Amino acid sequence: MEKIIQKIKSNTLLTIATTILLGLLIIFLTSITANFFKTQIGNYVELNFYTKNVIGKFFMLFFSIVLILIVNKGKFENYGFSLPTNVKYTKFIFVTIGICIASFILGNIIFTGILSHLFPTENTTSFPKQSILQMILTVWIWSTVCEEVFVRGLLQGFMQHLKSIKFLKLSLPVIISGLFFGAMHLSLLKVGMGHWFVAFIVFNTTVIGLLAAFYREKTNSLITPIIVHFLANVVGTTPFIIMTVLGKV
Repeated sequence: MEKIIQKIKSNTLLTIATTILLGLLIIFLTSITANFFKTQIGNYVELNFYTKNVIGKFFMLFFSIVLILIVNKGKFENYGFSLPTNVKYTKFIFVTIGICIASFILGNIIFTGILSHLFPTENTTSFPKQSILQMILTVWIWSTVCEEVFVRGLLQGFMQHLKSIKFLKLSLPVIISGLFFGAMHLSLLKVGMGHWFVAFIVFNTTVIGLLAAFYREKTNSLITPIIVHFLANVVGTTPFIIMTVLGKV
């Protein structure tokens, strides 16, 4: 196995292809395993969109960790499981919040504003309603950790040796990690969400993914991308929280 991994990593295109295949493998294994357990648990407990998501993300985390150990000789070294270095937290947090706010505003204007009115669709469904506590536990915390271990841990870690290859000052691992993270959210179409709303989500998750990947590479840690992801979820759901508190939803 070690010789195969070394041969793959010695070729740039082979590394990229393998990284994408690893990502698709995790998604496939997560889907079939989570669907089985959702069905079994659903026979005894009523599950909603968010509790089903918790089950799915558990298996995403599980399979990601297993694959990291397989491809990295049973170690977590160089896959982000360390304390961050080279980070100034005040600047880091303010930059992250600023980019997230700008991304959400721009995405909302383009997709749910202009394009959805120029090319309207019948389906405009967004995320189902949820309690604030449920949102904090399932979206802010659990999904954030599981998705970052998967994308910024396994996938970006596997191709981190290609970081010297850059485009527009972003390394190849950062770009692929960000694009893959955004593309992951196309799966929301399968659960019946509106096309323009999904486009809005994919746009924002791509921006957030690039930012998280940038800090993952800069700090050699999963902690900073987890913070980026967490803050993005907080920024994105703040309007919902405000409307909930005011009794508007």
